[in-house]
Amino acid sequence: MTSNTPRLGTIEAACRLIGGDQPIHPSTYYRGAKAGIYPTPKKVAPNVARVDLDRLAAMLRSRLDEPEAA
Repeated sequence: MTSNTPRLGTIEAACRLIGGDQPIHPSTYYRGAKAGIYPTPKKVAPNVARVDLDRLAAMLRSRLDEPEAA
């Protein structure tokens, strides 16, 4: 049985998921979220934002599966 509860993580965790050994900068993540490249962080408390890491991973997988434009 799978849970529908999203796996939430910090912006830093999302940056590590995207960049691996060289994580992207949080500002880069926010710019990408504004452009629709990454999921928009959700405010869970004042000064606290979290990202759905499962959704982010799915978006990254779908981008890897897309054929490159010539």
